[in-house]
Amino acid sequence: MKTNYFFITMILILFIPLLTLYGESDPATSQKEERIQTIKFGIDSQVIDLIDVLETEKNYEFNSDFLELLKVSNNSQLKVKIIKLLELSDDDRAVENIFNDLEDNINLPDNITVAFIKYISKYQTSEISDYFLNLIENESNLISIAAIKALSESKSENLSEKLIEYLEDSLFDDIRKPALIETLGELKAVDALKILTDIATDIYTDNKSLRWKAVVALGDMGADESLEILKSLFSDKDPFLRNYTITALKNYSPEKVSNLLIQGLKDSSWRVRVNSAESLGELKLKEAVPILIYKGENDPDIRNVRASALKALGNIGTAESFNFLRDIYIDKKSNLQLRSIAIEILAEKDLSKSIKSIESIFDEEWDKDKSIILDYTCKILSTTKGSELKSLYNRMLTYEKTINLKLYALRGISLNSFTSFKPDVEKMTSEETPGVIRKLAVDVANDL
Repeated sequence: MKTNYFFITMILILFIPLLTLYGESDPATSQKEERIQTIKFGIDSQVIDLIDVLETEKNYEFNSDFLELLKVSNNSQLKVKIIKLLELSDDDRAVENIFNDLEDNINLPDNITVAFIKYISKYQTSEISDYFLNLIENESNLISIAAIKALSESKSENLSEKLIEYLEDSLFDDIRKPALIETLGELKAVDALKILTDIATDIYTDNKSLRWKAVVALGDMGADESLEILKSLFSDKDPFLRNYTITALKNYSPEKVSNLLIQGLKDSSWRVRVNSAESLGELKLKEAVPILIYKGENDPDIRNVRASALKALGNIGTAESFNFLRDIYIDKKSNLQLRSIAIEILAEKDLSKSIKSIESIFDEEWDKDKSIILDYTCKILSTTKGSELKSLYNRMLTYEKTINLKLYALRGISLNSFTSFKPDVEKMTSEETPGVIRKLAVDVANDL
């Protein structure tokens, strides 16, 4: 009897930890918990991979955990990734600590110093601005240039006067001067107008990059007296200068520059055509829609110019623009990159009128063993808000060829807080569901 009692006791001792390990009461570790564990206990490369995923998802719910990791990590690549994530999410909680680190640690690696400078530049105090000014003569070009660019966010008085002194100094490193010009333009330093005009029109200079930056800076200032100069530069033989001229011109009122920007779509340089399309889109020039449609359909450069034309049409947002984008999206003969761009725009800017087109892709691609456009469409829908998406999410939950569509549906349901899906999501937390889906389902069910 004692032997049997001992045997039963030993089985319980061995079995209870297994119950705890596999969690009979909690059949799945949630994705959220798994990610927290990765941040706390994972090796650096795992955490870096996780940050890449979170950036794609635009998911910043783990920032507090990353802030704690930032304090103890010695991996420079990881620290830079964390800082960039904080920067993307406009999270200012690390500003004070980062500034203290910069002041106290003069031997930080250049890449960390540059990342730190860029992060705190948006939250400048006079103390931070003074610190950046002192870095202009730093022995590292990377650090000096980062500090100069960061000063474009400064509110300090008389700053432009000091930057002009460096620009006019023949002994100051020419590598750093483009950054000075760029910052003067962003500060709209009118006292720099003459020197920037001289640099932009200097056809004999050996340093073309200074001309390019000066042209953009003149555009940033938007001074009326610079407009005719910029227009004249658009006929320059240097395609790069013409490209930067387009960038400068878009800072002026559309009625003053629309004709030149439209002409830019016919330039021999694909860079100029891309920049022209982007500028027309930013200015929302409706008169450019016909030529942008032509470019989106016929330009010889598919990867750059056609893609930019589609994005410009999306920004302009006329009915004609969206109809063209829907035609590109549903056309099997269209380039896959262009179809992907089209659904991105339509989901963001014209979802309700595009549902039928999206449903037609579902119907056409659903039974194929592999459909890139269906998968990408569902990925875009997972980050889109809209009551129209309920039926599509419901359909995605039933897809069996890959797990991707179920994951996309779960993310979309969570994003839209579709509580009516809670019973369906809870069913997916059972042990019969594949682990990756189950983990996400646990989080979504808890959030609904």
